[in-house]
Amino acid sequence: MGSDGGRKREDSRFAWNVFDGVKAFPPPTPDALMDDVDVAISALEYARATAALLTSSSSKVEEAAAPESERNKPSSTPSEPVYDKRIADEAYKAACAALAAGKPDAAIRSIHVAFASCPPEKTTALSKLRSLLDLASSQQQKQQPQH
Repeated sequence: MGSDGGRKREDSRFAWNVFDGVKAFPPPTPDALMDDVDVAISALEYARATAALLTSSSSKVEEAAAPESERNKPSSTPSEPVYDKRIADEAYKAACAALAAGKPDAAIRSIHVAFASCPPEKTTALSKLRSLLDLASSQQQKQQPQH
């Protein structure tokens, strides 16, 4: 018990697992899974729409400033998602307010906006949003009429 137990504890301290950061696997309910899918789709659509808007507005400015010979060239700017921390923060606050008011549907919509606007490197914020989404989904299920 003396040396073996100590080695196991020491080894487990350094053991790393790819699922260490996963809170719940698989999602607790099908609704939570669908919410995660909706969030991913919303984030992708938002990123594409924002990139399209930015490229179209910047290309109009560039076209006006560019010489005639360069105006006919096709533009080849990569579409990169654009994130806005301020919008994500406001959407998070709106989701919290909606949950406090007992409106989980509105909270879920706000959480989706926050997910779409939150930069991916903000892992702490994303985990808070996931937790809030789980809470809103559970409140939504409690409010649905039982058949």
